Amino acid sequence: MTERRSRGDGGLHWDEKRQRWIASVTVGYTPAGKRIVKKASGKTKTEAKAKLKEIIRAYEDGLAIAPTNYTVTDAVRYWLEHGLGARSGPR
Repeated sequence: MTERRSRGDGGLHWDEKRQRWIASVTVGYTPAGKRIVKKASGKTKTEAKAKLKEIIRAYEDGLAIAPTNYTVTDAVRYWLEHGLGARSGPR
């Protein structure tokens, strides 16, 4: 029988619909109390496990983990809202 992972080590499971291994780990909580879960997937269990270790290592090193669904549209909207701050005003 396989051993259960320790708390904070994340988890691996098989997604039948996607035909992939899914790795997930809780990296924190929002101010509202909702869990922040980072996920990765791989065709093999080993691949997914490696990605899980990468996520955990980045989190422990204090790196900000960027969302994977951030698009150019999101970047342009952010730029239009915030610009360059004081430098973007009229001259």
